Amino acid sequence: MAPSVLIIGASGVVGRPLVQEFLKNKSSFASIAVLSDPTKVSRFTEVQSQGVKLVIGSFLEASSYKGFDTVISLAGNATFKLQPGIIDAAIAGGVRHFYPSEFGADLSYGKNGKKRYFRDKIATREHLRDRAREVPGFAYTLLMTGGFTEFTAHEFGGVDLEKHTITTYGTPDAQITVTAMPDIMRYIVQSVLLPLEPGQSSRELRVAGETLTWGALMKTLEEVQGVRYDATYLDPRIAAEKEEAARVAGDHEAEILWSSKALFATGTAYGPGPFDNARFSFAPESARETMERLFGKK
Repeated sequence: MAPSVLIIGASGVVGRPLVQEFLKNKSSFASIAVLSDPTKVSRFTEVQSQGVKLVIGSFLEASSYKGFDTVISLAGNATFKLQPGIIDAAIAGGVRHFYPSEFGADLSYGKNGKKRYFRDKIATREHLRDRAREVPGFAYTLLMTGGFTEFTAHEFGGVDLEKHTITTYGTPDAQITVTAMPDIMRYIVQSVLLPLEPGQSSRELRVAGETLTWGALMKTLEEVQGVRYDATYLDPRIAAEKEEAARVAGDHEAEILWSSKALFATGTAYGPGPFDNARFSFAPESARETMERLFGKK
């Protein structure tokens, strides 16, 4: 039976291209829908005209999930901590397959599970594990992609595209796994169509565009743009100290922000594999191909 999919966070940076990727594959799904707060309905007028259903309600109410078997959460920093409640509401509404907001670093690698930035994601994983044990027929998928290539050549990664500077925490020889956003969208959509094994309650899928060093990635950016970047690498302990100061002050947003400062050039976004790319129908872009698409001369 074709899956019926409900997307949470569909108006965001990741949500918009994901909805479009689902629409490209509309015939493979019984229904594609987005969940919207009543104040944000106007954001979805165009995709409604293309066949996407609009569910108006709260992601913490079971009624929002009636009629859907698969939910994809694109929760951001501010709502990571709400995902256990979202999961409970989805289960109560009849959902049987849940994708938490992963789509990034492999949280089982190294010390990632202890980083503040991932704390709420770890809590979500634990909650999913417990609910899958308690609820017959409920399953979840963790899809890990490494860093979004587009986000590395961005202020989020400490890159100033106008001033041609890089200011980040870590070292140029740190390994990083990156995947282009359009490919991540394709991985998500195609993974929903990959059947779970009978009785399987959890699934981990690891995919990657490319693994290289942060320095090599920034060198690629330089070559594609034809400019030289002035790079400054700061000690990650500085960011850790600022993160701790924010925690002591009770400033949770700043705490998460400082924790995120040391994601790319410290090995945090490195994915050790093995990867599941072969389970999908396409070859992902390399980092250079993504940089060429974004910044190459037209």
